[in-house]
Amino acid sequence: MIRSTPAAGEHIPGGNPPDAAAERVKGPALGAELAQSRVQLAELSARYEEVIQSPAYRIGSAISRSPLGTLYRAVSRLRRHRQVAGSPVAGSPSAAEVHADHTSYSSGEFLARLQALPQGEPIAIAHPEWLGIRSSASQMFEHLLFLRDDLSPAIAQELARRLADCRPSAIVFQGFPYTYQHLVESLHRSAQHIPLYAVWHGTFMQASEDYAWRSFRLVCSLQRQGKIRRIGCVKRGQDEILRRNGVDASFLLNRYTHVPQHASQVADGASRLGIWSISELRHKPPYEMLAAASMIDNAIVVGSVASQRMREFCEEFGVSHDFVGSMVPQSEMPEHLAACHVNLYVTLNECAPMLPLESFAVGAPCIVGPNTPYFEDDPYLRSRLVVNVPDDASEIAARIGDVLRERDQIVSAYKAYAMRYNALSAATVRQFLD
Repeated sequence: MIRSTPAAGEHIPGGNPPDAAAERVKGPALGAELAQSRVQLAELSARYEEVIQSPAYRIGSAISRSPLGTLYRAVSRLRRHRQVAGSPVAGSPSAAEVHADHTSYSSGEFLARLQALPQGEPIAIAHPEWLGIRSSASQMFEHLLFLRDDLSPAIAQELARRLADCRPSAIVFQGFPYTYQHLVESLHRSAQHIPLYAVWHGTFMQASEDYAWRSFRLVCSLQRQGKIRRIGCVKRGQDEILRRNGVDASFLLNRYTHVPQHASQVADGASRLGIWSISELRHKPPYEMLAAASMIDNAIVVGSVASQRMREFCEEFGVSHDFVGSMVPQSEMPEHLAACHVNLYVTLNECAPMLPLESFAVGAPCIVGPNTPYFEDDPYLRSRLVVNVPDDASEIAARIGDVLRERDQIVSAYKAYAMRYNALSAATVRQFLD
């Protein structure tokens, strides 16, 4: 829509002369609006560039241009023509399906969950599909609300009103999906009596990832503006860097409250080694762990997804494997973890990953790299479970051997360790919210 309002200083023939004082007020306001529009345009351009440069977009485009894409479109057209006459627009979802992501925030089920939240307690807000962050939030805070990264200013304003009605003692944003900024702004305008916090689950090494970098800068900016009271960091030392640079931050220890009573019972036969990192993320490559598995007699690697290269690697080094072939639903992960003699989570870059804690919670030891806060005050567990050089396959193999020989003893030692560790974790949460 073209704006018909005359520009500042423009005189309409036959009309009253412009009010100079009013124009002086309008000028700065229009300038600020223009500056904000430029920022939004730059943000949209960055998002567009990120999308078109992504592997998923390039692969999808290549498939679309290929004969397979032509065949898919032909089949789709045929299906549309076979729709029953008189139905709504053939081949398209209903309006309810199209807008499900947005209308669900006003659904009876969602509103009932909001109303069930107790007053005077902190509420954590997390993205339902960010599994590690979701797991962390559910263990660190008793009351958890799931919001996707699809909030508009209007939706955020309505959510802010309903959250204010819940009268929480604090609201804690987890991981900070980008559109959460609208909810922070709405709460800051209409419910300043509710303190807002954010927990950052990334590391500085992830600054090379566009989304993570923009989100990190945004949450730091909101804290400096006083709209977020404090940022919690699950990477040790990150809070010190932020404080040195003018951002109020504190360190948080992830925890898993369930403590195992004994080691899980695993079926007789080959030693089952679990590798559950998501395929080939740059900071979580599986190949050193797969190479280590080749040094273990009568062993089989199990896991969720596996790329063709991972399967070729297993073939090259004679590693038996049994990958599920798809992401394992979160509700089924405890069963998969418990079925392994030992799970492996040796990565190049970490904060405080939840999978090792989830593994121990079901009685299955988990080996980690040197970049987590786990087992720092327990020499025995550290010597058996921490790989000092994450890209040293022979050291990973040595730790696997330790666990297979001392599995029951390790889980027993973890029981005592977990009680101390969880108490420390709870203390960091209290200090964060203080």
